[in-house]
Amino acid sequence: MTTARYTADSITDDSLDELYENANRGWRRGDEWKERALKAEAAVKRAERLARRWAILRAHGGAAVELRATLAEPKENATP
Repeated sequence: MTTARYTADSITDDSLDELYENANRGWRRGDEWKERALKAEAAVKRAERLARRWAILRAHGGAAVELRATLAEPKENATP
């Protein structure tokens, strides 16, 4: 099934409203992904700060080294 390709002369008000709603849903999805990415970046920064604190305390130096090594691994291209 092919979708109709509207022209300025042929589009109806209802069809235009539907197109705008579809575009708005796409923008909202993009905003949600951006928010998730920002939260993930913040979590990584918190983990890096924790690893630095552990390294300073020396009591958990092994865990800090392991955490730093894990954070330094090449980033995966995660496409949901």
